[in-house]
Amino acid sequence: MRVPSQLPREEHETFTLGPVCEALDRVEFEGATVDDALDALSGRRPALHEGHRTYVEHVVRQYTSGDPDPGALVPVQPYWAVRKDNGRRWELYAWWRRYESADGRLREYRRLRHGNARASSRGEIAVAAYTAAFGVDAAWPRRWSQEFALRGSPGRVTRVRIVEAGLGDGSRAVQFDGTVAEVRAYYEAHGDAHVRSVVRGGPERPGPGCFDCKQFTGCRAVRRSPGVLALPSRKLPLRKVSISDLRYHAACPAQSLLRSLHLPKTDEYSDAAKLGQAVHGWIEALHRRPGPVPCRRDDMPPQGENWTTGRWRVPDEEAEAGRRMLLHHVDSCPFQFPGPIERVECEPTRVFHDTAAQALVVAKPDLLYREDGSWVWRELKTTRTPPRIGRDPLDTYPQLALAVVLLAQAELGGDPSGSRVELEILRPDGSDPHVIDPMDTERLAKARAVLRRYAGPWREDRAWEARPGGHCRQCPVSRWCPSAQDPADAEEKE
Repeated sequence: MRVPSQLPREEHETFTLGPVCEALDRVEFEGATVDDALDALSGRRPALHEGHRTYVEHVVRQYTSGDPDPGALVPVQPYWAVRKDNGRRWELYAWWRRYESADGRLREYRRLRHGNARASSRGEIAVAAYTAAFGVDAAWPRRWSQEFALRGSPGRVTRVRIVEAGLGDGSRAVQFDGTVAEVRAYYEAHGDAHVRSVVRGGPERPGPGCFDCKQFTGCRAVRRSPGVLALPSRKLPLRKVSISDLRYHAACPAQSLLRSLHLPKTDEYSDAAKLGQAVHGWIEALHRRPGPVPCRRDDMPPQGENWTTGRWRVPDEEAEAGRRMLLHHVDSCPFQFPGPIERVECEPTRVFHDTAAQALVVAKPDLLYREDGSWVWRELKTTRTPPRIGRDPLDTYPQLALAVVLLAQAELGGDPSGSRVELEILRPDGSDPHVIDPMDTERLAKARAVLRRYAGPWREDRAWEARPGGHCRQCPVSRWCPSAQDPADAEEKE
């Protein structure tokens, strides 16, 4: 059994960092210059999107120039692997980039991160450190079921270092630096439990990672749901999508792609967006209480206190507006006068395989609860914009359209005849509730039309072309997009 330092290896990491590693391999193992290594990517198939290429060029140049003492360590091409045999064959290894000192006494793993350097788990670090300390050179097998081809011995390793390398900002953080004896003790403390957890596995937990899972086609935990995107059946490569992805694509296909690659973002959230997240988080914490327990005024922040914190901290004026929104939620709380509620799920992740559109559809409602045998899908929105008379919420919030179709098709189970979609829009001066019946044929037809409008162009897209405009100023991945409109140009057109 082969046990890597980390599981799973996410699809976006493999796809996004693949060209980076290809260029670094040419520089470190073939002696190519950085320019020549990057030029070689022009012949890559499939071709890199222009924004993806900009990112790759940035991080390769930054990474190759970021070593303060480039002669201290030399890159190592073979994997390092440890084989154990206690009645069952085990192999430990790590995906990360490998370096060692000229005398072989120091070995270093570097884990490449998209944005900034951040810590791996102790179990991941333990496996990587143990592999560096006691592993031998190994060639990757032709088939996963085959063993590594091990060569030689660990040599004279006396010290191991594990480093996180942030590609977005060039940051580096040492996660472990110790002797071989310290590696063994660290592995005994953290590595054994990590390996047992990986091998033991657990119940299926469908999520975005299903897209890259080798067991996807036969997995019973992923519901097969033809038609949830309201598209005709076609033979196409599988794609992964959320309603957020579709909204980004409608605004700018290039932004949608670059976001899906998880490239580092800049100024992703405005104060209004941060406040919305803070309000969501406060209400979610209340709804997670055993019960369910209805929200009360006493549960809300006191006047004059900036209750927002951390990533969602906003100025005092915004925080006060959010406090008033929270007070208006009290009257709209779904648990004030509920029917017989059997189950409550806050921010659950649901995954559906639309076998017609060949799409793995990832949905994350704000709240799901089952009332008297039927599911209720609830979304919460915050805004300071006055309500627009006559505006259909299905047009404004396409996630409601997906909810309508999923409930109408009984994709969540339960009795669809009693299901409903609820929308709660909170403003500082009041709340605006909406209820949609998925079994209403007109509303269901409208929901499908909305999904076709968003999902059709996305499913057909192969080029992911940029759509420059004033919105580039708010696009968090515009720094990677060569087609992004310059703010000065946007101001002149306005």
